[in-house]
Amino acid sequence: MPTLRVRNSQPLWATVFAPILAILSFGYLAVVLLRPWLYRLGILPSDSSGAFVVSVGNIQAGGTGKTPFTAYLVRRWQDRVRLGIVSRGYRRSTTGSLRVRPDDSDAAAKFGDEPTWFAQTFPDVPVQVGERRVWAAQDLVASEGTKLIVLDDGFQHMALRRSFDFVLVDVSAPSWHWRLLPWGRLREPGQALRRADAVIVTKTENVAEGELVRFEQQLARWAGPKVPILRFGQTLDWSSLAEEKIVVAAGLANPESFFKMVERHPSKPHVAERFSFSDHHGYSADDVSRLVAAAAKAGVRRVLVTEKDAVKLRPLWDGVGTREVELVVSRLEVRPVRESDEEQMERLDEIILGQLRGKGGLGGKLPHRHSAT
Repeated sequence: MPTLRVRNSQPLWATVFAPILAILSFGYLAVVLLRPWLYRLGILPSDSSGAFVVSVGNIQAGGTGKTPFTAYLVRRWQDRVRLGIVSRGYRRSTTGSLRVRPDDSDAAAKFGDEPTWFAQTFPDVPVQVGERRVWAAQDLVASEGTKLIVLDDGFQHMALRRSFDFVLVDVSAPSWHWRLLPWGRLREPGQALRRADAVIVTKTENVAEGELVRFEQQLARWAGPKVPILRFGQTLDWSSLAEEKIVVAAGLANPESFFKMVERHPSKPHVAERFSFSDHHGYSADDVSRLVAAAAKAGVRRVLVTEKDAVKLRPLWDGVGTREVELVVSRLEVRPVRESDEEQMERLDEIILGQLRGKGGLGGKLPHRHSAT
């Protein structure tokens, strides 16, 4: 396992139930190792969408930065190719393959918070949700003539054939995360990175260079020599005032990471109170009332939230009937850290778009491709 700079102690439940969780993780490992072979042998079907599919996924459960990286790719390609986004639409109230309608008053509940945010942020890019992502992708191709699909959270979704797999890995994750579920947070063993076409190391901004190098060396042992490894950092911004006092709320897989980014912001905000909600939390009017009441009690005029949370909170905020407390949305963006990382991305652009246009891109060879996925 890689040596991580962050070595937070594991939760009490993981310590108390360690023997049971370790046994369960071995059973989980057996299933995880068998599943790719079932697809490779054709026992489980893997279907084409009719488009070039680029997957953004991970091997860690939650919190690796898939959403901002997906947005980064869309910004990069939306003016160069007929592009669409496919997502499962986690925790949505609907079923089936549906086009996301961002102007729907209940869009986040119907389509999921992240797909709704994508549709609102990129109004010219169609977004399709479906628990059967093969059908969602095929519907998008049929209705829009989509040539390139960005598949959100697709590394383990082998039922839809992909042309390229970006796999994100969070370098800041605590050590105990590097065990298989349910004992840790790994969806698959590190060796699953051999199925990747590029590995993106995220949340690098507060990790020492030596630790990053050692981490990347371990990733290279897992992924093999043909898979490029790129570093990406993230920045957080909002309409801030210097040393402003704020309340912060987040419904994320790792809200602590967001809170730390807020506290390290150049404007040096004073965080009066933090509110942590579960990932993809379905906000209610009571939640909004709690936030507004906490802000009023602390003498705070603004509540800062993530873009994903704002999708669900905005429709509720006005219903509280207060103008004294403003909902402020933070913008999280990711970008390559080094010049060499940007050069690698340009090379991957050439490969992906070249393959898509039938020009072969750099000799017609993807850097790493397994037919099974």
